[in-house]
Amino acid sequence: MAFLGIMWHMQAFGQQPRVEVHTDSSQILIGSQFHLYLDITLPGSYRLQGYALPDSFNHIEVVQRGQADTISTGGQWQYHQVLTLTSFDSGRWQIPSFPVVLASSRLNDTTHLMLQTDSLWIQVQTVPVDTTKPFMPIKDIRRVKLTWLDVLPYVLLGIALVLLVLGIIYVLRHRKRKAAPVVIQQPLQPPYEEAMALLKQWQAEQPWTKIQMKEYFTRLTDVLRRYVERAFQIPAMEITSGELLEQMDKHRVLREHRAVWEEILSEADRVKFAKWQSSPEIAALCLEKAIQVVEATHQAQEAERRAAESASAADAQAAAVKNISK
Repeated sequence: MAFLGIMWHMQAFGQQPRVEVHTDSSQILIGSQFHLYLDITLPGSYRLQGYALPDSFNHIEVVQRGQADTISTGGQWQYHQVLTLTSFDSGRWQIPSFPVVLASSRLNDTTHLMLQTDSLWIQVQTVPVDTTKPFMPIKDIRRVKLTWLDVLPYVLLGIALVLLVLGIIYVLRHRKRKAAPVVIQQPLQPPYEEAMALLKQWQAEQPWTKIQMKEYFTRLTDVLRRYVERAFQIPAMEITSGELLEQMDKHRVLREHRAVWEEILSEADRVKFAKWQSSPEIAALCLEKAIQVVEATHQAQEAERRAAESASAADAQAAAVKNISK
């Protein structure tokens, strides 16, 4: 084995690194495999950076590079790796010396050390042929008689396939078609009642203490958006908060409470999209304001409806009086 150190003062590191290579055989039959063992011993001040051995060299090919084993003993590192080699050319071939590169394990130390392995020889021999004996004639193909044991697996497989087909046919003919389940369509609650039922339930359960704030505000705004969509025919589920506020400005009832809607939607957007950490107090306050604004808009909408009905009734009565007077 040859040792070559460059770029470092070896005495500064105590015990010096070393590299060894050997094979498990010095001669093989052509096409057979043999092993090259690589052993590297390093002090703690070094680390292995790599080695340069190509996959093919000098009529020899690397079949497999085994996984390297690393063991720490007595302040030193032991690297062991097994490489499987082969050759398909007869002759005496050399495994050349190849470099093993080490690096300093010290912080901010970029110096390197290169060790050189020994070169080895491998004798690759052909299969010996006895030329004194004559060539043997080529024999005819001999037919072997089949026995019942040879045929039995195919017979059993055929029977199994027939039984499987018959079973499928039987099931298809005799299975009863299941009646389609009757789906009972539950009538929708009015928008106000649906929204208030959920909001009142949440006020009792305080869901912000059980689930994440992001999920809570998502559910809260979904309830409010569904109420606005059903009660005022605004596509609230499909638009952004800004667009929803613009649509609310077109309705007098919603516009009167715009500040409350904007406060709830803004807090929800900050939690959902800006990772804002809302507090339980704010969550409870937003729920309370949601109940109040739904109640207020519903009462205002009902007052408008009653006023419209009264106006229609008055118009109808006036028309009837006019007809009578004629």
